[in-house]
Amino acid sequence: MTVLIFADSATGAEFYKWVDKDGVVHFYDYDQTDAGTSKEILQKNKTNGHVTPTNNPAVMEDIISRSENPIKASIDSTFSIKSDHSLGTGFFISQNGFAITCRHVLENDDNLVAVLNDGSEFPIGIISLNNKYDLALIIVMANKETPYISVRDPLTMTPGDRVFAVGNYLGLQAAITDGLLTGLRENTSTKVNTVQFSAPTHPGNSGGPLVDGNGKVIGVVSWKIVSQNGIPVTDEGFAVPSGYLVEEYGYYLK
Repeated sequence: MTVLIFADSATGAEFYKWVDKDGVVHFYDYDQTDAGTSKEILQKNKTNGHVTPTNNPAVMEDIISRSENPIKASIDSTFSIKSDHSLGTGFFISQNGFAITCRHVLENDDNLVAVLNDGSEFPIGIISLNNKYDLALIIVMANKETPYISVRDPLTMTPGDRVFAVGNYLGLQAAITDGLLTGLRENTSTKVNTVQFSAPTHPGNSGGPLVDGNGKVIGVVSWKIVSQNGIPVTDEGFAVPSGYLVEEYGYYLK
């Protein structure tokens, strides 16, 4: 008998993949090591936390997909920001529509609209602009609960760890690029730390999350180096560390 455990990023639940002595695969949200051979799947209800049995193959596939690919939750929590003059990205930090982006994404722009990954559009309200860290706290005035991303301190990671940048680059909704974490480096202009990484970024990525392999945000994509002494530079991006996000807007984090 083999028991494997994996986490459901969208609901926070843990699901157990259990292969019994006859080779039958079972999925549960609690350890079924000593249980019988029921093929029932247990899924936590997203709205009230109750456990609801289901034998629906589509539900099973969705649970497995989201559990094995935590980056999917990060994609669902990210949205495009469009305005009269520019494109950018933001991501939710609570189920109440509070979200983060970069300050420079919102500068001198009117008619800000969030475009969610299901295509729905909602107006954006600006709550706070932070010049020191190039951060902004906004609220997306959606008529529903919003998915959100958890935060991880990049100091708990190791250079060479894989990271993912999720953003609306070149007008492509929820585009993902991957690369490696270099580490924290001081911005010589602002004298504050930035997260350096090698995932390619493009116009429109600004304000999007830089996440680890578990889909937790470690930084807010802010800027990149395009040339040095006239020599083109590729794939050197920089993000505002999530520690600054917690420092400024931790009250709003879910």
